[in-house]
Amino acid sequence: MRKIIMVGEKEYELGTSAYTPIAYKQQFGKDYFQDLFSMLQNQSLMSELNKLNSDEKELNEVDISILSDFDMTFFNRLFWTFAKTANPHIKPYEQFFMEMETFPIQEIGPELMEMLNASMSTKKSQTSQKQLAMKSSQ
Repeated sequence: MRKIIMVGEKEYELGTSAYTPIAYKQQFGKDYFQDLFSMLQNQSLMSELNKLNSDEKELNEVDISILSDFDMTFFNRLFWTFAKTANPHIKPYEQFFMEMETFPIQEIGPELMEMLNASMSTKKSQTSQKQLAMKSSQ
């Protein structure tokens, strides 16, 4: 999956593929799926982010205490890894973010979650096509 996301006045192309977990591990020395599942276990955080996305709450109304066990740089790491997947020649992590004035997590988070969901789901039409090909070759 590929997607263009605006941050400030700059466009960033993000992508997910089989390379994504490899790029994450190479850059951060952490397992992509372990970090992802740790984040998903914090349901209250996800609920708060979803409320922000649906404009039910303003950022200043979010209960900050739910963030105490959450690594806030996860979304930064995820964003950079998706950008690296789309363009293997991007700047190194620190330099990449030093050039950004803001990183509005309330806007970027839902986009990243959509990409995560899309990359984790199976595509039924591809499975059906493969099964048809296998049946016809038998």
